[in-house]
Amino acid sequence: MADGRRAMNRGRFEEAARHFTLAAAERPDDPQPWLALGRAEMAAERYPRAREAFTRITRLRPHAALPRVLIGHTWELQRRYDEALIAYRHAVEVAPRSAYAHRVMGTRLLRWGRPALAHAALERATELDPDHAETWNALGMARYHAEDPEGAERAFREGLRRHPQHTPLRLGLAALLVNAHRFEEALAVYDEVVAARPAFAPAHVGRGLLLHELGRPDEAEAAFEEAARVGRSARYRERLEAYRALRARGGD
Repeated sequence: MADGRRAMNRGRFEEAARHFTLAAAERPDDPQPWLALGRAEMAAERYPRAREAFTRITRLRPHAALPRVLIGHTWELQRRYDEALIAYRHAVEVAPRSAYAHRVMGTRLLRWGRPALAHAALERATELDPDHAETWNALGMARYHAEDPEGAERAFREGLRRHPQHTPLRLGLAALLVNAHRFEEALAVYDEVVAARPAFAPAHVGRGLLLHELGRPDEAEAAFEEAARVGRSARYRERLEAYRALRARGGD
């Protein structure tokens, strides 16, 4: 196993797979060599071989979610999304109390534009593991895209209650408030983001846009200036110059 891990760390995935194959032959009833083999084959883009290794684990551990989730990942990497979803559903079926299995299925459904189906899986994931910040964020997005903005706001705020410094949750809530034209509330959220992460340029841009909408152009320009100062991309300087040009044309 050690030789295989060293090969993995060096990016020599086919060599790693050979070492893990030998380890699996020596310990056929141990899931760990099969797991390592499957991951090496997946890294080598030999997806059918990876599925064979992960499928071996499902026979050794019939109620484990992880190997079925990894089978789903291999199908995703081949853009075979129907097969991936079948694997994720199997993971949920064999491990119904696995927040991880529900979370993976929910986030994938959300990514594939199926928020109504994602919502149920993500809600179950939060029930099973209410302290996972990314699940609350995904649930908020799923509810919003399923045209339930009130439910989305509850999810974002509950996530923030548990994880008050989590930036994606704050940004999700801010976007929801902006779309509802609740600009003052959205600005307050962005203020919290920049207070926690003063070098996070996108939050300064968000503040600038909101301050402009609220009729506070001097403060808006100052926010764009701060984004240009802390940001590493020329686009922040370009946005600042564009705003200054807008103001010069009387676009306050």
